[in-house]
Amino acid sequence: MAKKKDFSKDLEYLFFINIIIIVLLLSIFNLQSLKKNEIKVLGATIDNSYWEEMVIKHPTYRDAWVELGRMDIVKQIDPNYSQLP
Repeated sequence: MAKKKDFSKDLEYLFFINIIIIVLLLSIFNLQSLKKNEIKVLGATIDNSYWEEMVIKHPTYRDAWVELGRMDIVKQIDPNYSQLP
């Protein structure tokens, strides 16, 4: 007589193969999406628009001129200003 085939072992093998394939596909997808993400560092780019607006609204605001790097105007506004931390 012919032996009955044990389908539980076959199903277990198929289950593990499917799990491995799913894990590999998710890993590949994760690596692909990781390449697309840009790392952004706070303060890495200089945006002077805020300080330029502040200078327009308040022309004697010393700290805005300091942020813009205009030390000649800072000395005109406040002759006693020093850059000591």
